Amino acid sequence: MSEAPTRRGARALFEIYDEGFDSPSWGGVETALWHLVRALREADVDAEFYHESEGADLDALAARVERDRVDAVFPLVESALFGGDAWRRLPGLHSRTVRIWHDVSRLSVDMSTPRPCSVHASEPAVPGAPTEESCPARGTHPDGPMREVFLRDLPWTWCFPSRSVIPWAADHVPARALHDPSGPVVLQLGKIDTPDAERCLRRLIGAGVPLRVIFATWSRRGREARELVRTQREVGQKIEMFDTYDIRTDWEKVFGGAALFLLPSVFHETFNFAAAEAVHLGVPVATLGEGGNLPRFASLRAPTLDTLLDRVLADDRTLAPQPRLTTGWRDVAARYAEVIRDGRPDG
Repeated sequence: MSEAPTRRGARALFEIYDEGFDSPSWGGVETALWHLVRALREADVDAEFYHESEGADLDALAARVERDRVDAVFPLVESALFGGDAWRRLPGLHSRTVRIWHDVSRLSVDMSTPRPCSVHASEPAVPGAPTEESCPARGTHPDGPMREVFLRDLPWTWCFPSRSVIPWAADHVPARALHDPSGPVVLQLGKIDTPDAERCLRRLIGAGVPLRVIFATWSRRGREARELVRTQREVGQKIEMFDTYDIRTDWEKVFGGAALFLLPSVFHETFNFAAAEAVHLGVPVATLGEGGNLPRFASLRAPTLDTLLDRVLADDRTLAPQPRLTTGWRDVAARYAEVIRDGRPDG
């Protein structure tokens, strides 16, 4: 009697930006992929990276996926796989594609929260059902064979029939109690318009609030805000400023002894690592509105920037931090391993 063939190990490819992990200013995407892949390898998944420039040649990527018997490929949200007719032209590649919605740019040009679909507002789409013309996700190919991962279950995600909800984790920084009510406010700028950032700085400086400022350096708003802070420092304002930082080594420099992490953002924050890291380090978070996952981390929220600043100044920065996440990277990787194995061509 012949023995059954040995089932091979699962294999996955993850796209990363061409700068790789050498940039000292890597952000949430880099943080997530680095720690997810490390945890997947511990879970016996052969996970490797490929660069964005390599992924630009979809035919070469499809050939590599077939040659190396890759079970799942995770492109960046910007990938050409998610535009045009690539999903029809390369069905073998798309059947192995998993899209992680770490931002909403495919559905929302201004990065605000996507509107719920009138068709799927009350009940999620199911595999095999036709997509209505009015569905806002139609142009992102929800009928294609790819699988989708969302970081939170929200109405705008219900248009996608092959969907999983898997959050990120924050245990890449140590669990610490770094909060000091008498310390500086850590302010992140780059996710509100520049005139609003200027008003934010002016009000906090005018109230004598000690500031430590970081930036969303990938955005035009972030670069403009950096110049605003530099100008304030040049005229004698004592503001700590981090042009760039590496959270792996600089977590205490950024959040140590902080009274509050103030994050004014008009974006839909699918996760927001800075807020999650602040909570993990025991620092309370204050932010705007209902931006994605930010309510999970925020001890203080307000609908407008001025109301937020009013409350920050009135509360004297004595807020308590939210509880830390209970999900770690090993838990996240276990969920992704299921997604990878469930889509294997050999079952």
